[in-house]
Amino acid sequence: MSYKFAVLLKPGDEQPALDRAAQYAAVSKEKIEIVAVRVFNDYAEGHESDLIAKENAKLEHLRRRYASLENMTIKTVFNKDIADGFVSVCNEGCSMAIISANKRHAIRDLFVSTIDSNVMRKSTVPLLVVKSANDTAQLGQNVVLAIDFGEVSHLDKLDDYLFEAASRFAATFDGVVHVANCLAPRVQSYMGAEVGTSKLLLGDKSQDDLDIRHQLAKEYAEKHNIPKENMHVIEGRPDEAIPRLSFELNARMICMGASKRSTFFGTVNSSASELVLEQISGDIFIVNIESLK
Repeated sequence: MSYKFAVLLKPGDEQPALDRAAQYAAVSKEKIEIVAVRVFNDYAEGHESDLIAKENAKLEHLRRRYASLENMTIKTVFNKDIADGFVSVCNEGCSMAIISANKRHAIRDLFVSTIDSNVMRKSTVPLLVVKSANDTAQLGQNVVLAIDFGEVSHLDKLDDYLFEAASRFAATFDGVVHVANCLAPRVQSYMGAEVGTSKLLLGDKSQDDLDIRHQLAKEYAEKHNIPKENMHVIEGRPDEAIPRLSFELNARMICMGASKRSTFFGTVNSSASELVLEQISGDIFIVNIESLK
């Protein structure tokens, strides 16, 4: 079996996404084809060939630097929107996309979306966002799989896909999969009194959210033979609780699903996933729920 990865190149010398792709290719038992994509967004119409001629030396240097990747090709794309240009290549039969995380600038990002954020919203193939290809050497082998069993757009097919992917990543570095399910925290009233957890109805029987989440987590663990100690039902906002658990487990990666309605990603701008990305040291693997329907 073979896989085709699309990797978004950065303009400079540092290439965390390509480094990570090379690491996986080196240990994978399957054949991995890598399409390294350089998207030019600052160009004059009709003068694309001039820009390629100017950049050829840099691309050739990159090719020599990653000479160990026998199945790598470099593809140049011209598009005023880098995310659109990259996603268009991803849709050409790629099984996964890999990009580097952008540095966050709190004020500027309120007005201009980062490239990684745009790709996260637009990607129709599974996406791996790499913080740093080298820092993971300091991390453990744990992989955190974040699932919201109570989400209205919850899809069993997505859960199973994510578990299979998380297990495959974990096996790559002899790791272990931990499943995290976040429960919205109890809230306080204006007078300081606690407002109890909401109720979910299962048939005609009402139970606390926490009881239901534990039951769903138990069923998921039994389905996938996950040890009880690797199932975590945690209270808190996903963008706070997941990074906290990731830190406690010294996790190398977080796997999570995405949809416009997802509690992990919000309604439009995937702000929760970006907050998670900011606060962890490892990678994030994202699968858009719409791509599995």
